[in-house]
This record gives sequence, structure tokens and C-alpha cells, in this order.
Amino acid sequence: MKYLKLIRFQNLVAMALIQYLIRYSLLIPAYGVNAVLGNVAFSLLVFSILLIAAGGYVINDYFDIQVDTANNNVLVGRKIKRRVALLLHVFLTFTGVILGFYIAYVVGYLLLGAILAISAYLLWIYSLKLKRKLFIGNFVIITLSAVFTVSIAMFEIAPKLNHPASIHLITILSVYALFTFICSLMHEVIKDLKSSLGDKAFNIKTLATEWGITKTKEFLKWLSILLAFMIISVSFYEFSTNIYALLYAFTTLVMPLFLLNIWIYKAKNNKDYDRVSILNKLIIFTGILSLCFFF
Repeated sequence: MKYLKLIRFQNLVAMALIQYLIRYSLLIPAYGVNAVLGNVAFSLLVFSILLIAAGGYVINDYFDIQVDTANNNVLVGRKIKRRVALLLHVFLTFTGVILGFYIAYVVGYLLLGAILAISAYLLWIYSLKLKRKLFIGNFVIITLSAVFTVSIAMFEIAPKLNHPASIHLITILSVYALFTFICSLMHEVIKDLKSSLGDKAFNIKTLATEWGITKTKEFLKWLSILLAFMIISVSFYEFSTNIYALLYAFTTLVMPLFLLNIWIYKAKNNKDYDRVSILNKLIIFTGILSLCFFF
């Protein structure tokens, strides 16, 4: 469990959870269990995504030793030896890509294997140099988060575009992809705010180091307002007659977003930003669980 914690275990759990909820709340009810990927093939594809993501976390920490030291957040070099971290990254990424390609080939989704390989490469390039470029690194990470969220499901839908349920499924998945995109962007901005001191010292260009703390917090505020407006609109469109779904949306998503706004403006130290980050992760988690209302 110690090493799983070091590779962001909670994020990997969320990634796996949303894949299975999409499968069982959207795809199987729409198409039937015999018209989607088998359980083994699906589970292995999800596992390959988790391996690639875990490898990305490890290599990011490998290249971030000095910055993490400045921000008092050292993993590699103190808790894990650098050589072990590099070997772990190679093992996780290589295994994930090969497994993904194999399953994609077996089930006829070869393009999905290519997407996984490209994603692994982008995670490497992000850790190596893109994260030092203003907004480019953030954009790569948040885009990959959205792609990972819907990639398997979209390849399930692609051969079935003539099915009556496909357009509605694409719409729902697009909403969740956008939700993931905005939440991931908020996470990156919060992380940049927290690590601004170390990032500035090592010339890593982030919104916090280039715009300043105040403007970056203002940007985060408008992101949360946009997300709240999207959640309210989608909730009334999809669940106008389901009072429980509407209550869930307001109490576990909209209200926490407004609380996040209050906390972020009051945040001054790492402890404050950690609290905001945890709240943002809670919003992501409850957003994922909202898929249960489609059962």
C-alpha cells in the first residue's frame, strides 16, 4: 500500500471507477451485455490505462526532485531511489502499452492501442519539458484526463452509431469529458498555486508564477462558476423529474464548488491549498458517482 500511495492511488481508483460506471450505467443498458466488450477484455484495457497513468506519476516525480524539495513534497530520491523510480516507470508504461495494444488488436480496436501509446509518450514529454511551458503542460494533462475518461466507451459506441441510443450516449459522455477537463484544470491550477514558490525558483512557468496569485485565484473562481452552471443545466435537462438526482447535484457538487471559492480566496499556505485540493477531489468523486443515476 505504501508504493500504491506514492503513485496517487486515489486518482487511479477514480479512473477505474468511472470506466466501470460508464460501462454498467450507460453502455450495457443501451446495447446489451452481448454487444459490448467482454468482461476480461474490458478489465485488461482499464488496467492498461491505470498502468500508463501510474507510470506517468512516477516519471513526473523523477524529474521533479529539486522542485519537490523546494516545495517540501519529495517522493523520489527520499522515499524511492531514483534508479528504482526510473525502472518502475519503464515497467509500468511498457506493460500498459503492450497490454493495451494486445487487447485492442484482439478485439479489433487497434486505434485505441495507438492512443494509449501516444498518451504514454505525452506523459513522458510533459514530465521532461512541457510542464515548464506556460499552460501547455496543464493542457496536455487535462486533455489526457478527458481522453482516458471516455476513450474505451467511445470505441464501444463508434461501430454502433446507427443505434438509436448512440447519440444520447455521446452527449452524456461529452458532458462527463468536459466535467473531467474542467475539474482537472482546477486541480492543476490549485497545484500550481501551492507550488508557486518552488516553480518560480526553478523557472517553471505556470499561471501562478506568470499571472500572480490573485489573478490565478480569480481564474479558478470563474472555472468553478462555469462548472456549477454546467452541472445545474445538465441536471435539470436530464433529471427534471428526479428530485433525488437534483438534490444530489446541488448538495454534493454545486454547493461544494461555492465552498471551494471561499476556501481558495482564504488560502495562504500549503495546508490551506491541501484542503482546497481535497475538496476538489471530492467534487470529482461525487461527479463520477452521479453516473449511478443513469442506472
